[in-house]
This record gives sequence, structure tokens and C-alpha cells, in this order.
Amino acid sequence: MSRNTESPVDVEEAIARIDSRGAKIRREQLDRTLSQLQADGELTADQRMAVERLSERLVDRLLAVPRSSLEDAAKTADDERIETAMTLFE
Repeated sequence: MSRNTESPVDVEEAIARIDSRGAKIRREQLDRTLSQLQADGELTADQRMAVERLSERLVDRLLAVPRSSLEDAAKTADDERIETAMTLFE
């Protein structure tokens, strides 16, 4: 594990990649689920909003740990951990 006094790896970029990947997957799965629900019958605006909020909360909760880990890595200049996250979330 590399530990420097100053991290040359951009942790904000790594977090942005995580967020972008999560948003992409959320949107794909949300569209798929809403299409299935609508095919089964009428979906009210309230039901649609509830499903959308659920998808947002799930993604936020699932990505909270990687985000926190990257913030910790930035504080300790753990470039290896940051680079790994950037690779995983391309």
C-alpha cells in the first residue's frame, strides 16, 4: 500500500466515477422496473415517485461505504486504494 504525504490521485474524480456508475445502473434498472410495473397495470404518479425514491436511497446506501473509504484514503494519501476504486468504477 503506497502512503505518501500528498496524494497525486484525484479522489474527487474517483468519487465522481462511483456516483456516475451508480446513477447509470440506477437509471437502467429503474426504467426496466417501471416498464414492467406499467405493463402489469396502471402505475400512479405516487407509486412511480415511491419507486424512484427507493432506487435513489438504495444506490446512496450501497455507495456510502466506497465513498467513505475513498475519503479516508485521501486523508492518508493511500493512492493504491484510490486507483483501485477508479479502475473498478470505470
